[in-house]
Amino acid sequence: MSEMEPDKIIKEKKPDSKWSDWGRLGKWNVVGYKIIEGNKGPRSDKLQRARYMLVNRPWDVMYEHSYGLVSRFFEALMEKKLVGTKCPKCGDVFCPPRAHCWRNKCKLAETEWIEMPMHGILHCFTVLGFAGEAFLSDLPFILAYVRVEGANTLIAGRLVGMNPEDVECDMKVNIKFVEHPSGNPMDIYFVPEGPPLNRRSAEEKARMRAQLEPIRAWVKEKFKK
Repeated sequence: MSEMEPDKIIKEKKPDSKWSDWGRLGKWNVVGYKIIEGNKGPRSDKLQRARYMLVNRPWDVMYEHSYGLVSRFFEALMEKKLVGTKCPKCGDVFCPPRAHCWRNKCKLAETEWIEMPMHGILHCFTVLGFAGEAFLSDLPFILAYVRVEGANTLIAGRLVGMNPEDVECDMKVNIKFVEHPSGNPMDIYFVPEGPPLNRRSAEEKARMRAQLEPIRAWVKEKFKK
């Protein structure tokens, strides 16, 4: 295929008319999307067709951007599936996905799609005391980086279902989906697979609770929880 072809809309969800008031309501949420067939290739005379997902995120303007060659990952989220990619040469697995392998010896080999298991290991985490407007009412919350079983990379998401002072690296976690996924990275979250490891001392836990108390008090006052 060498001629430029216009994008072909395969599936579309148009933003609700309420998003015309984007300045107040937007908060950078995914509110609409299109799945299209478009052009892919290094030059205009060496084009192929590929499938992409474009999402609408209102913030100052109704912004439409493409998820590009990893669109399938976000489509799968809407189906409550977790997918990654695997290099056919070295076997490295990427979740979140990469369209091409990162190893020099593989020379940007195009990766293949695979379905990922819904569990992994907590590699590292941080407890957020401040965040974007969409997450202020949930503070303090745990941002976790998890290595899904079989993956060579880490995926970020919220860890829920336990107190921040009980979270420790190397915990086993399960991966869950929000009730209504929209093709947003925040469609997934993590929950502990078992009880806390309890490697942190009582004094350390008490110190962390004391540090988080002003944040909880601020949220309670701001949102009248």
